[in-house]
Amino acid sequence: MNCTLRSFNASTTTTPTTSNSSAGGDPALQQALPELCDFNTSCRFRSHWGWLVLMISLASVTCSANLLSLVVLRRMHATMSPVMRLALMNLSLTDVVGSLSYIYHSVMSFTTLEVVGVECKIRYLFYVGMNVVTLYTLIYMTVERLVAVTLPFLHVRVDGKKFTAVALTLIWVASMATLVSGMHRLRTDLDLCLYHVMVPKTTHLLNASLALPTIVFIVLSNLALYVRARREITKIGRTMVSSAEDNQRERQLAHMAEKAASTTLAVVVPFASFNTPLYVLMLVFYCRPEFMYSCRSVGLLMSFSTLLVLNSLCNPIIYAWKLRPVQVELAKMLRMRCLARKSGPAPTVVSTVVTRLS
Repeated sequence: MNCTLRSFNASTTTTPTTSNSSAGGDPALQQALPELCDFNTSCRFRSHWGWLVLMISLASVTCSANLLSLVVLRRMHATMSPVMRLALMNLSLTDVVGSLSYIYHSVMSFTTLEVVGVECKIRYLFYVGMNVVTLYTLIYMTVERLVAVTLPFLHVRVDGKKFTAVALTLIWVASMATLVSGMHRLRTDLDLCLYHVMVPKTTHLLNASLALPTIVFIVLSNLALYVRARREITKIGRTMVSSAEDNQRERQLAHMAEKAASTTLAVVVPFASFNTPLYVLMLVFYCRPEFMYSCRSVGLLMSFSTLLVLNSLCNPIIYAWKLRPVQVELAKMLRMRCLARKSGPAPTVVSTVVTRLS
């Protein structure tokens, strides 16, 4: 793709020694910076308003669906385990914030890619941070299931609601602290508000090397838990325990474990499918740093970011598909809404008294 050469600000065109000390990159790459493309002129993002409207509409639908799932999950105190309910609520909350930040990020990216300031850093703090929180939440859900299966005597002694609330709070604090601590490493010698250009290439390697093995661990662990739960159900069906009550209890526990494993697996598989391309692209950025400064890299990042929004949209659909209590609660809410529309105005006290007297 043809690109228009641009001149960066004064801090970029200094000598390699000064530029290297301020940005933390290698001298060869720093010396080539003044010959990079002008993203605003060459990439022509601002002309694709139809694509912008589509992305904003997608993010708005995703935000609405996750808000609805938050309302439904909040009302399910007695029909769902506190660990699963709080974890899914945390995922929905993360998806809501991520959708809103995606809308704002899309509008600002289509407006201009120039100027690196506090607003740009905060924008990426939310944009990248929500993905980190989601990854940590899925790790917690996986580890909780592993402990429940391998160490049941320890799992039953822990208050799931309090422990999950503390764990999710620590997840948010750790995620935000990690991102804030890395904000000082963002390059400000370029007047471009592009995250993959602002961070050092070692950050891309670190993110990919940590996220990709973690995704593999999450998928394989939940797949193994699901297979084990299915085997337990088959085993209970073939053997009879001492009494019918014990047999029914064992069967019920096995089905609950299978449902929890299948739900977590159903959430994990789309996450792995939609997030893996982004982390693979980070490895490409590390191996080929010059690719970061092409318009194609920006287009790929925008496409992969859209996949993350699609992943957020999949989560409420998965909850309604896999969890019977969610289906019941949704049906109850829709039924009450329909009855409220069909019923007329409530009779007054006077008319009620007259009717009774007559």
